[in-house]
Amino acid sequence: LHTVPPVTGWLTVGDGASVEPEVDLRGWWIDGATLRLGPVSIGESARIGVRSLVGPGVTIGDDAEVVAGSTVLEDVPEGQYAAGAPARVVGESRGPLLAEEAPLRPRWAVAYALTGAFLASLPLLAAVLALAAFSPLLDGASDAGDALARALVLLVPFALLTMLVLATLVLVIVRLQSLGLRPGLHAVHGRQAWQAWTVFRVLDEARTWLFPLYSSSLTPVWLRLLGAKIGPDVEASTVLMLPSMTTVGEGAFLADDTMLGMYELGGGWLRVEPVKIGRHAFVGNSGMTAPGRKVPKRGLVAVLSAAPRRTKAKKGTSWLGSPPTKLRRSVEEVDRTR
Repeated sequence: LHTVPPVTGWLTVGDGASVEPEVDLRGWWIDGATLRLGPVSIGESARIGVRSLVGPGVTIGDDAEVVAGSTVLEDVPEGQYAAGAPARVVGESRGPLLAEEAPLRPRWAVAYALTGAFLASLPLLAAVLALAAFSPLLDGASDAGDALARALVLLVPFALLTMLVLATLVLVIVRLQSLGLRPGLHAVHGRQAWQAWTVFRVLDEARTWLFPLYSSSLTPVWLRLLGAKIGPDVEASTVLMLPSMTTVGEGAFLADDTMLGMYELGGGWLRVEPVKIGRHAFVGNSGMTAPGRKVPKRGLVAVLSAAPRRTKAKKGTSWLGSPPTKLRRSVEEVDRTR
């Protein structure tokens, strides 16, 4: 379960099921003046793709699969493959990522828990380190009023230093956790899966912690520092990626909340693969590029849509939805010097 469970407690997840990040399992929504509320049930060995929504009262059957970015408003039968918004059954489930049973190592469950707690404490740690740097400037205060006056003067520099320290901590963690991270399938209870998960978690939080950085023209520089291959003239915002697995070509545009690569889950296995964004390509808000896929040169992935398989990613094509549907489009040459 790599997403937040509902506050209602009305969630049932079967043995061996896999729920990827940012899946909406709240089990409620407001429809006009009506609150629609219901339990959510996910069967054994089922797979729910990233950024999907499972509506109230929906049951995902055993061994069923929901494609990333889908909106599931009706039950998905056992062993079936559902996709779209609203989702429809389009075939049989692809089955586990790997037929071999994944190893279960309890020590890695402890490692994930401790890592999560440590990552949550990073803003506090950064503030403490920044405070330690400024504390000598407060030692000479004659009284409480003088100390308060000095603190007010130092408030802005303290905030800037805290952000700088926090950015440094994030950078060091991402760089260290990217060492030795290889493409392929890895056991969730293993080092490489833990590394990928840690990078995802810290960068997901960093988009909030360091929002002034992500909302500035410095974002491409920051992504390069994290280890991504970013070409010149790239525009990027609050993008989420595995930097060591990501290549972005010259002049590409990555809108808010785009997700490049990250990882897939299934049957105790985690899959990571390189992703590539072609030159002058466009990925819209909350667009997704699954592990191993690419956005072609001058290609376009629409808002809340997914990139196509590499075999279909032809230069200048546009894609809408998840699973992606090719749109008609005429590519026009423009004067890029203007």
